[in-house]
Amino acid sequence: MAERRQRREWEAEYVSEYTRVAFPGLPVKYHVRLGTWPTPLSAPDLSEEERAMLRVRMRWADAIVLGPGQLTVIEGKLRPSEYLKGVGELRLYVHLVPHTPELELWKGARLAGRLVIPIQDPTVDMLARQDGLDVSVFKPSFWPEFTAAIHARERRPIRPEEAQLITP
Repeated sequence: MAERRQRREWEAEYVSEYTRVAFPGLPVKYHVRLGTWPTPLSAPDLSEEERAMLRVRMRWADAIVLGPGQLTVIEGKLRPSEYLKGVGELRLYVHLVPHTPELELWKGARLAGRLVIPIQDPTVDMLARQDGLDVSVFKPSFWPEFTAAIHARERRPIRPEEAQLITP
């Protein structure tokens, strides 16, 4: 039997490196559960498998930077095919912060959402700005190793001419 190679958590590593560089000296919480705990599901018309699928409703931000008077919710995406998903996740995460009991101490702090990506994508930039989110382009130290490990089609961001199709 072949020895199983340990899975590398690329995005967790990415976000950790980014926060050390972008927010030196500030406290950071990683893999933060957001929102309230889900209530039990009791709908009689759901199968046990469907109930199990719906139990996975917890939302987890990659990181939250605890700055003076501001919380910055960080979502990192290494693959261009995941950038748009990151924008949607951030929108939800920023909304959930005030409803997270573990973050009660920071109630009233200014909230910011930041998508961290290694390759600029003009369309994602525009969509994020429309939603009041920041986009930061950051290539990690392990970028060559990561790109060698993924398929070529996952490395390509959206084509720049597509950015013209979205009006600001």
